[in-house]
Amino acid sequence: MPVVRLALAQMNAVVGGLAQNVETIGRFRTQAGAAGASLVVTPELSLLGYPPEDLLLKEGFIIAADEALEVLATVGEGPAVVVGTVLADGERWISLAPSSDGRDVVAQTTPPRAHVANALAVIDRHAVVTTASKRLLPNYDVFDEQRYFHPGIGEHAIVNVNGVAVGLLICEDVWTDAGPAAELAAQGATMLIVSNASPFARGRRGEREAMLASRAREVNCPIAYVNLVGGQDELVFDGQSVVVDANGAVIARAGAFEEAMLVTEVKARASSVGTPISPAPVATSSAYRVNVVATPPEETAEIYQALVTGTRDYLRKNGFRSVILGVSGGVDSSLVATIAVDAVGSAAVRGFAMPSRYSSGHSVADAADLAQRLDIDLVTVPIEDAHVAFGSMLHGVFGADPVGLTDENLQSRIRGVILMAVSNATGAIVLTTGNKSEMATGYSTLYGDSAGGFAVIKDVPKTLVYELCRYRNEVARLAGDPEPIPVSVLDKPPSAELRPDQRDDQSLPPYDELDPLLELYVERDHTAEAMIELGHNPELVLRIVRLVDGSEYKRRQMPPGVRISSKAFGRDRRMPITNAFRPT
Repeated sequence: MPVVRLALAQMNAVVGGLAQNVETIGRFRTQAGAAGASLVVTPELSLLGYPPEDLLLKEGFIIAADEALEVLATVGEGPAVVVGTVLADGERWISLAPSSDGRDVVAQTTPPRAHVANALAVIDRHAVVTTASKRLLPNYDVFDEQRYFHPGIGEHAIVNVNGVAVGLLICEDVWTDAGPAAELAAQGATMLIVSNASPFARGRRGEREAMLASRAREVNCPIAYVNLVGGQDELVFDGQSVVVDANGAVIARAGAFEEAMLVTEVKARASSVGTPISPAPVATSSAYRVNVVATPPEETAEIYQALVTGTRDYLRKNGFRSVILGVSGGVDSSLVATIAVDAVGSAAVRGFAMPSRYSSGHSVADAADLAQRLDIDLVTVPIEDAHVAFGSMLHGVFGADPVGLTDENLQSRIRGVILMAVSNATGAIVLTTGNKSEMATGYSTLYGDSAGGFAVIKDVPKTLVYELCRYRNEVARLAGDPEPIPVSVLDKPPSAELRPDQRDDQSLPPYDELDPLLELYVERDHTAEAMIELGHNPELVLRIVRLVDGSEYKRRQMPPGVRISSKAFGRDRRMPITNAFRPT
């Protein structure tokens, strides 16, 4: 059987960064030429970045994308390259509105816009020789592609590479049994390549590879799957591009959360079907290993890498050069500080200890110990004077000093004011330190601990926070480095320290009881009744459900953060704030 050498360009695209993406694709094309590859494959919408969202509604953006594709086609040298882009068919979407006599008429308030497809363009030498478009448009979880794209503009595309008919697919098209993949095989494709922008979530890599193995056996073809890598707002893409043979066995896999070019040689049945592609260039470098199978990270390591990558790219792509955060000596801020240092380096991270009259000596000491271990600057700003001053001011409002929850939240908001003032003065972004368990139940203070620009662990439940801390310490131990997170931080009971002897379990159930309930209700959409039928305490279930439902208005005001679960607050879970439905 013929052998095709492919280069899978696992690239970190920038949404809207057309010139940057042209440069990156050109770089991969040059490297693929040096490696002697016949075809370079880039991820879904690699030219535009994914997801471009409402940029796709702007006619000027579509025009600019077309121009960028022309630039990419006419500059540089190398093998043929498959580019993720958009394709317009000349038709227009026109909004219709009913007239007084019941007929549909053009609604003048909405200008017509082009039918646009999520597409692939194949550039050979200096011209686009064929295109393919996405047939199946996902409209679930984080995806709402039916808002932007028209399905299936143009025909299925098959290119002929070294006597092998290579069919082109985009992401969702390969996930369906007897779908577009099977159609391409029926048209004569003997190999499939799939361009993807598949976001990371726990367990997703295993699901992908199981699906690809099943699909390869269904169509009796090898499949090369290239995935995007890097962070985009809440989403983070893990890469882990993979190639399976016709039996579904993995023959090549790229690493996780790193830009890479995976060079693979794939055997496939000979066929004369498809648009011919120029012969492969002669390899000029032996630096590129073929059919490398990277070992995937175990789950906790994978999640930690996702958090670091998502944080790094959010800062880098939005122009932030430094970060600040409150460091309390607690487990959440310790994990966020460690992730920040791993993402951008200790010199770019500055911690602020802001003790109150209720802060314990061990927490202050733990904050200082953490800063020393991470080699970050730690500034101590006691909030007692501000706390007293606000209490005096509010005495005139209440007729007494604030007490209870009002006084607790006041301390958190004073800390938020300090951090935002430093952010304004320095341009550093504030990282918030709240976790998913707290955000789910409303155990947070609006305009206090929620004040900031990026919420690193907003999708990380409290029990996983501890697991990630222990993982990171183990990584340091194995490398012979000091553990970044003091053991005393992990051993003490969690507390916000906003009143004497406060502990989290005075307001919430123990986290090992709370987090499984939150997973069922938030991520799996179980009803309260279903959770009770599983054997959970009815009183506890109803309490937690009411806390989650009653805190939507808070969550809507939280900053974005890295998505690591199958259903995160924000893009995935879009509950109404005004919501009268309550379980009985």
